[in-house]
Amino acid sequence: MEIECPYCEESLEINHDDGFGYEEGVKHQMQCSCCNKHFVFETIIIFHFDAEKADCLNGAEHDYEITNTNPVEFSMMECKICGDRRELTEQERIDFKICSKSSYFEKIQKKIF
Repeated sequence: MEIECPYCEESLEINHDDGFGYEEGVKHQMQCSCCNKHFVFETIIIFHFDAEKADCLNGAEHDYEITNTNPVEFSMMECKICGDRRELTEQERIDFKICSKSSYFEKIQKKIF
């Protein structure tokens, strides 16, 4: 992120790794590396929204894909368009060669005892 020095108009790099984060309305002090004058700047957070069609929320089919989950037994199907999540069907578990959650817990219990 860059800012312009209010005294000499030099372009300066801002580093928000100072531990204070991006809290809005906080005044930060900075010294210009060109003219050596001190000045303050304020962080302003701007939100930007993009709208997309979601036909699956209007009666069309969801476009599901499997999540990348570890352990895989907890994988779900997530719609690429709207983010809806659902459990895998038995057929999907077979297709993806994924055991059930209960079999995962059984496996864990056998390791513990």
